[in-house]
Amino acid sequence: MLSASPGVAATFGTVVPIGGHASDIALDEARGVLYIANFTANRIEVMSTADYSIQSSMNVAPQPGAIALSPDGKFLIVAHYGNITPSDPSRNAVTLINLNDNTRQTFSTGDTPLAVTFLTDRISPSGTALVVTTTSFLFFDPISGAMTSSTSFANVAKTLPTDLDTFPGQVLAATIATNPSRTVAYAMADSGSAQAFYRIDAASGQVNGAVITASPKPLARLSVAPDGSWALAGLYKISSQFNNLAQFPNAIAAVSAGGNVVDPVNNVIWAQIQAADPSAGSTSGSTSGSTSGAAALPSTLMQLDPDNLYVKESYRLPENITGRMVLTAASDVLYAVSDSGVMVFPVGRLKQQHRVVASVSDVVARSTFCNRNVIVQTLNITDPGGGSTTDFALSTTAPGVTIAPATGIAPATVQVRIDPTYYQNQNGTATVSLSLTSNTAINVPPAVRLLINNHNPDQRGTFFNVPGNLTDLLADPVRNRFYIVAQDLDQVLVFDSTTYQQVATLKTSATPTQIAITFDRKYLVIGHDNAQMAWVYDLDSLQQMQPIAFPPGHYPRSIAESGKTMLALARNVTSTGGPGVIDRIDFAARKAAYLPSLGIYTNNVNPAGVLAPAPNGGTVLVAMPDGNVMLYDANADTFTISRQDVKTLGGAYAASSYNTYVAGNNVLNASLVPVGTLETASGTASGFAFIDQGGFRTMQSAASSPGVIERFASGTTGTATRMVEAPLLPGGYQKFIRTVAPLYDHSGVIVLTVSGFTVLPGNYDAAVAPPKILSVVNAADGTKPVAPGGLISIYGQQMAPVNIATKEIPLPTALADSCLTVNGVPVPVLFVSSAQINGQLPFNVDGNATMTLRTPGGISDNFNFTILPAAPSIFRSGSAGPETGLATITRADNGDFITPTNPVHPGDTITIWATGLGRTSPPIDTGTAAPSDPLPNAVIPPTVTLGGAPLNVLYAGLVPGSVGLYQINASVPGSVPQGMEIPLVVSQGGVATTLSVRVVK
Repeated sequence: MLSASPGVAATFGTVVPIGGHASDIALDEARGVLYIANFTANRIEVMSTADYSIQSSMNVAPQPGAIALSPDGKFLIVAHYGNITPSDPSRNAVTLINLNDNTRQTFSTGDTPLAVTFLTDRISPSGTALVVTTTSFLFFDPISGAMTSSTSFANVAKTLPTDLDTFPGQVLAATIATNPSRTVAYAMADSGSAQAFYRIDAASGQVNGAVITASPKPLARLSVAPDGSWALAGLYKISSQFNNLAQFPNAIAAVSAGGNVVDPVNNVIWAQIQAADPSAGSTSGSTSGSTSGAAALPSTLMQLDPDNLYVKESYRLPENITGRMVLTAASDVLYAVSDSGVMVFPVGRLKQQHRVVASVSDVVARSTFCNRNVIVQTLNITDPGGGSTTDFALSTTAPGVTIAPATGIAPATVQVRIDPTYYQNQNGTATVSLSLTSNTAINVPPAVRLLINNHNPDQRGTFFNVPGNLTDLLADPVRNRFYIVAQDLDQVLVFDSTTYQQVATLKTSATPTQIAITFDRKYLVIGHDNAQMAWVYDLDSLQQMQPIAFPPGHYPRSIAESGKTMLALARNVTSTGGPGVIDRIDFAARKAAYLPSLGIYTNNVNPAGVLAPAPNGGTVLVAMPDGNVMLYDANADTFTISRQDVKTLGGAYAASSYNTYVAGNNVLNASLVPVGTLETASGTASGFAFIDQGGFRTMQSAASSPGVIERFASGTTGTATRMVEAPLLPGGYQKFIRTVAPLYDHSGVIVLTVSGFTVLPGNYDAAVAPPKILSVVNAADGTKPVAPGGLISIYGQQMAPVNIATKEIPLPTALADSCLTVNGVPVPVLFVSSAQINGQLPFNVDGNATMTLRTPGGISDNFNFTILPAAPSIFRSGSAGPETGLATITRADNGDFITPTNPVHPGDTITIWATGLGRTSPPIDTGTAAPSDPLPNAVIPPTVTLGGAPLNVLYAGLVPGSVGLYQINASVPGSVPQGMEIPLVVSQGGVATTLSVRVVK
């Protein structure tokens, strides 16, 4: 099912040539055949679904353009395209083939038939045929031969003969499709200047329609949702009312290539949609792409999310799909009209196909001012189907980055080594692309983003990696949360503003742009560039609510609510209004309406404009990239100001509750008159956010630069403070971006930056005292003996500006700009706060040791202590019911902690969870997770006694998958003494730790 040659990537699908141009297909699973309408050879090819051979061909009248199989499999109907010169109406007909006895009947349609299908019929199991002609719908009874006409419309025919290199789909320019139960059909036809869409209800016979001018123009490719509530028409997901629910982003108008089918079994859409290469630029002002002049991406078969058309995975095609796609009832085999005839895809056996993926989308390398050593990060390359023979190559052209192994067979663990000296002059985050390819994999694996951060002590903040194209940021004014739009993932990410960990993912429609929180603080509203809907989430339950429907052709990009009303600035593709319009939203009814005017102004705005609500609900600022600004006044319920004092605006925008506004580098008063210009020497304006009567502003001079943040007060900004990495700038059609979100409790400031987001404390620019180390103890029981590789706790003062824990593996050597060294060797850290740091001692340091802590506030005095070769200590973090602070010793037979009610028994096997057992064999790198094969055993073997009786130690070493955590497995002899408090002693290298446990028979 795939083909490959040396150096050429594999493809998915088997091509079956038919010696002509295929125009339609119909699947007959009962007979094990696929019928193929050979438009130019005037025959119906009969292909075996067992071996893909053409078993026979049925010769039919000229130009069989469309075919359909009756629900009971008895009849095959063939529509003949007879719009020719000179005119011959007799060629416009349908042929009804009885597949049981091979008899045929021909019926004239008068006008040229373009597409056919069958609908269910409560009377006949054969159903009713529905024929789309150039001017009407015909309902045809295959049993009686009766034909009745329904809705009429303008002629959409293309006359034959036609130009060279014209495909059947271009001639017919129409199609019809049903849901699996055949209760609902959608049809579309292209007149050349517009597209007509229809929905037909089989039970009632009702036909509803709409004529739409869509750009990019959709191909006549249709598939219908199982319940008939929507259909995919080319690149558009349309509702039963013909609203655009979602649109495939970056699509371009295609001449013939493309197709789609809804998969009801796996809840995906299989599709080929021609899309522009974003890296090649776009001539369109919208992410929806351009109809011309854009370089197309290679042809792929894609798995799309039916909610928002998000690409889950894509597979290389041997040739283009050029028409209808059909699935078997089990959704395990897909058939598609293609350039050569038909392609067959065994989609139910994708796990048996070669594929390759990386375990992560981002790899982060953090170099700090106290560690310029080579950084080693790992990622796994696997075949999602579990295969072990898929080749891969991971490559980059970036200096100072080496990959080993750069080629191999999946599954494999790959090390990426980064020499930070190549990036030491950037003092920000450099972004490097790691290209993943394969000669045998059929999928198109995305590149891995390598983020190399190099910063100095004066750069403030801690960055958190968030993959994706991030386009908006909002802090929740009443909940400990903030929200980030990941546009390319069709998601809004929800983060806890105390721990900075992601707590939820909210799915959106296609291409989310900006978000808004309703004035009552109850709902999150999401605008989109490729959907005529704004999605709504309840912020208490984080459950999706009924979306807001916009007028046809209005795509809500920016949304804001005042105390009076909710407004949306929409990209408008209709003839009413300008290319951008402002709609008023009735939130209770979940509907938006076009405003005929904006006060005394015409409703004609720049579609790349944005709305910024004042927190007090009094006003809404409108800022546009052409320099226009407007103000909506909630008290007057109208737009009261429109000015254009500058020719360009972009980057930052914000509205305060004190009649002050910011657009770009301009400070505006209550009348939107510029009253100040913010400095530009620090870089390009990125984001601005008001809080109370002050605010914060971010700027960027280059993506790999530090970037700066300034505090705004009394109409001016303060001293620029360098950040750990640069803030984001707007991209594509989006000329404005919100990158700053002060938390409402003033505890910190969140900034969208190159790697994801950066957290700064609210007093990031305050004078900071140098750190002070007071003690170093083991993290298990808080005593002073510590050993190489053990987990430790360091107590002191001014040790970090914020409280942050990390789950990153390998552990970073700097967190919140706090960096520890022991004898000059960096210490990997798990947690930092003002008074405590938890980390792992380096394996290669023992004896007399000197610890130093570096923070933005300065360097601590040296702290001298001793590292013993071994210092076993048992954690006291266990809990059982109401009991807490238990020693972490478990019984193997039940896995529970040992307590007076779960005592040790002679013959038990126990596990002691500890730290401080020192070096291991084989050795592992500090800060990395312990492997499971081979197991890292403690070099100095510990002894364990219980009441003086020695225990048989089965294993003593690091816990696989953990950092700095050891376990001792030991069996309890039958001679062990019994009692309520029997001493358990762990000894190693002359150091011992003792605690008491209960032992009973």
